[in-house]
Amino acid sequence: MTVTTLPTGTHFEYADNPIEHPLATIDRGRRWVDCKTNLSSVEPREIANMIMNVNDNATNTFIQQIRRRLSILERPLTTARGDGKSYIYSNFNPKYAQMAMTILRTYYNFCFITRAGKDFKTPAQRLGIANKQYSINDIIYMQ
Repeated sequence: MTVTTLPTGTHFEYADNPIEHPLATIDRGRRWVDCKTNLSSVEPREIANMIMNVNDNATNTFIQQIRRRLSILERPLTTARGDGKSYIYSNFNPKYAQMAMTILRTYYNFCFITRAGKDFKTPAQRLGIANKQYSINDIIYMQ
């Protein structure tokens, strides 16, 4: 960490200095954790607890849902002769893929309830940016 002083004030700059996570996972093996935030006001025990809870399960779940629900993002199939790839089930157009991703992301964040501990809430409710679960009609008709 270095301290930079500018006319507007002083701030910390963190270099890339990842540490190896103390526990390997069965499916991913060893992984590295890097902190980009000033943790000088946090106790070491709290930092250790945060590091132990680092994972990318939520991101992986979202990506898997995208793959299963959007046929336009279907992976290519290998042809029977093995000479190339076939996109017969995929009508890939980046413009429509982006639109579909935006719709799915909005649905996932505001309509789709998941379990976290004992709570059944949407991701937007957990972050505090929504106070209820929305229906798809609420979003389409902006109610």
